[in-house]
Amino acid sequence: PSAGEAHLAGEEGKEGKLQSAPRRSLSTEAGAGSVPGAMSESSRSVFSVLLDHVAQIDDGNGGVRTQAFLNACREVLPVVDKLGAGFTVVRIDVSGNIDRIHNRFVSSAAEYESVYAILEREVEKDEHTGNSGCTKGLLWLKRAMQFLVELLRILHQDKDASVSDAANAAYEKVLKPYHGWITSGVFWGALKLVPSRETLYANLGESPTMEQDM
Repeated sequence: PSAGEAHLAGEEGKEGKLQSAPRRSLSTEAGAGSVPGAMSESSRSVFSVLLDHVAQIDDGNGGVRTQAFLNACREVLPVVDKLGAGFTVVRIDVSGNIDRIHNRFVSSAAEYESVYAILEREVEKDEHTGNSGCTKGLLWLKRAMQFLVELLRILHQDKDASVSDAANAAYEKVLKPYHGWITSGVFWGALKLVPSRETLYANLGESPTMEQDM
């Protein structure tokens, strides 16, 4: 494992390494309508574009493509928006961490083509423990994504679960171990403002593939 990857694994303790999976490029996505038999944009779920980006994250050698990873993370923001006004603070945090890593990436795109390259450079410069660094930003971005994945997993597997119940369970499992009492209090307040299951699904939009994409 790379130095940056090893550091993340050690700092997170019981958390595993970043999970990466393969995305189609934006140009492919834009041209999908011209492909015979391709699904029309109007019938795609809110998760479809996200999955296109996820499919491009793995570079084939165990690495994580930075641009593809950031593209996938940005596509999660519309899903966060659908969770209601209480999640504004979560959106701001996720968006800020995306921008932090993006700014480092564009400063030297060839050098930082892989997420691990960013982490390794910060370790070399002894900048990986700073709160303003990309290492910490990536760590919290990863945790936020794990929280959302767990929330959606519960909703998908338990058709009787309310959004509030799913969000609380996801928070207890993923984020609470890393939050102090002040942050936990803010988050518990946000969890009380989530929409009903019916409203959330309506906000996510009607699509024949939504359950499958979820």
